[in-house]
Amino acid sequence: MQTKPGYILKGRVIDGTLDDPVEDGAVVLEGERIGWVGPRASLPEHYARSGFETIDLPGRSIMPGLIDGHTHISFGESRSEEENALYTSVEFRTAKALYYAKKVLQAGVTSAFDAATTYNVAQAVRDAIDSGMFPGPRFTVSGKQLTNHQGLEDSFPNEMQFPPGQSAVLVKNKDDLIENIRLQIKDEVDAIKVSGSNDNLITPDALGSSAFTLDEFRIIADETHRLGRLCSVHARSRESALYAAQAGFDNLFHASYIDDEGIDACVKNGCVITPTLTLLVNLLEAKQSSAGVSGASAFARELEAASVNLRRAYEAGVPLICGSESGWSPVPYGQWHAREMEIFVNMLGFTPRQAIHAGTLAATRLLPRYGDQVGKLEAGRLADVLVVPGNPLEDITLLQKPARFDHIFKGGTPVDRTPPAPRRRMWYERTKIFLAGLYEFDEAAGKGRLVP
Repeated sequence: MQTKPGYILKGRVIDGTLDDPVEDGAVVLEGERIGWVGPRASLPEHYARSGFETIDLPGRSIMPGLIDGHTHISFGESRSEEENALYTSVEFRTAKALYYAKKVLQAGVTSAFDAATTYNVAQAVRDAIDSGMFPGPRFTVSGKQLTNHQGLEDSFPNEMQFPPGQSAVLVKNKDDLIENIRLQIKDEVDAIKVSGSNDNLITPDALGSSAFTLDEFRIIADETHRLGRLCSVHARSRESALYAAQAGFDNLFHASYIDDEGIDACVKNGCVITPTLTLLVNLLEAKQSSAGVSGASAFARELEAASVNLRRAYEAGVPLICGSESGWSPVPYGQWHAREMEIFVNMLGFTPRQAIHAGTLAATRLLPRYGDQVGKLEAGRLADVLVVPGNPLEDITLLQKPARFDHIFKGGTPVDRTPPAPRRRMWYERTKIFLAGLYEFDEAAGKGRLVP
């Protein structure tokens, strides 16, 4: 059976840069790569004579596949830290992750950065996809994040063994830092992740504190870079963002409370920030006042701070990257990957074009293995392409409606859009509770009531 050499897509071309779109453009998908991009009138004649399938897309926009800069493919939509760290075997976690990877791809996400894994699940998923065994995005993966007793992930009682299923490894001294970086790189991670802040935002002092010292951050960055890997940090607090930027970390997650000193360090050392505000917005919208360790008021305060501080960082020249934190229950896989773009527009004052750039070409900064091959519609790059109805430069929310997308291509091949069958949560995946609150007796009403 003879197959066609590729596709010619004709429509509005948004190439992932900050340049103007080509309103009447064409993109040639030649095998797994992009063969040509430009105005339709300039399309070289030999493509029309070479058996390419032409797809006319009036009223449609052709753009790069989305890049999600903050995912957790191994988390399985956990509803709590305990559920993520304690329940479910590594084998079932891996099977779930492969199931969810297809959902992420079907949302138009053709590349993703995985920000921390349980066990070595993320590496296994990356390799299973790259070797052609399963569908999914092109993953760049971190290992378990490095934490100490003041880091986000050491949330269990001191008398309890650190859970092997936690998405972190506990380090107790500087030798531990070096050893665990080297072990993770031996396990072929693409990036080292550090738990730089505690997130106990109920305590005002925690807004400025850091889990690691500046010297420790420098040890991590120097060893990670010496071994040719990218380093990133969970850093909501002012001090953790400052220290990580001063140490030369490549990427800061969140940085909601970053100050001018931290911004200056980011500019000086070429750091990027991936705010990942989608998780906070979704938690607030869900109106679960007891969500997380700090509650809705802390999430609201953080969003207010981030809307000011991150805008100042962007205006100072710090690139911002879109990420969803898909993997936790407030951000299910396949549903919220493009919401950060809308948040950038509404909260940070981005134009839709800047937001799309933050979710495509700018995000390639997090993809050291193949960042120069994706994120932009350009001849020679991989043909990871998304076709959406309408114009996302006028309505950025169009990118949050994957069921309406016309086409998704990964490496020039159309993505199977058939939704995976729904799965049932097994009993051993779930936190075991009686009620989400206290069932108190109301004397006045003469009956019980649930108090969260």
